[in-house]
Amino acid sequence: MKCNPNPFTPLQEKFLQEVRRKLIEIRDPNKDIEDNRSYGFYIEHTKTYGDIVKIRFRPNALTIKEEIMREVGYVPFAKKTTWKEARNAAASAFDKSWDNLIFRVTKGGRLLARINELFTNKNQSVSEVIILVQQCVMPTDNKISQEIPDSDQNTKKRKETSYEAELNSLIE
Repeated sequence: MKCNPNPFTPLQEKFLQEVRRKLIEIRDPNKDIEDNRSYGFYIEHTKTYGDIVKIRFRPNALTIKEEIMREVGYVPFAKKTTWKEARNAAASAFDKSWDNLIFRVTKGGRLLARINELFTNKNQSVSEVIILVQQCVMPTDNKISQEIPDSDQNTKKRKETSYEAELNSLIE
């Protein structure tokens, strides 16, 4: 029997890829147009899932979430009468998809933490079982295609545009 190494459905995989693409786009240090979009991760307690990691986009969270869901192919079931209702429905669908996926990850993390707790020796921080599981899950030849730039790269000196150069020459 052949093993499927991807634990996500094709739709979930597309969702995660689009979130990743948007994070790369937001943090791109070589943007043509500078904007003030950003994102951050934080922990929130939910009634359904307990403590899970959430993502917060700024300043236009609904717009960014709607863009991601549109790229995924989300179509609201009910016809929304206004663009605001459609945007809110897409943002809500984003939040539900994110929560479901992160809950699965959190549940897996708790499982790994418990197994590590049961099988570590006094002089170990990570058990041999977990090390072997990691080798099964993440082979060393698995490379990330494109990294998400660090947030401090955005604050580094970027290439001046002609407009900026013109303004700076007027100031000097």
